[in-house]
Amino acid sequence: MPLRLLMSSMKREKHKKYENSSNSKKTFSIKKTFNHKKMKRSKELVEKRKDFVIEYVKRNQDKQMKVIVTELTEMLFLSERTIYNILLQS
Repeated sequence: MPLRLLMSSMKREKHKKYENSSNSKKTFSIKKTFNHKKMKRSKELVEKRKDFVIEYVKRNQDKQMKVIVTELTEMLFLSERTIYNILLQS
């Protein structure tokens, strides 16, 4: 059997398992009732977070940048990339 056919049959079987699982119905109903508009961050909170990051970096200039970013990730539950992006934009 050619590899392409084997892979496509495996994908079909995987898809069938997913369709037959009881979790798919639960997931569908959750997706149906979920409101994405409530999850949007307000601009005000984003600005406060940005200001906090900038001020924190200024207050802790004596530390190494890596240490500052690690502390911010633990405090704000943000990724390092997000923190660096905030600093680059300011």
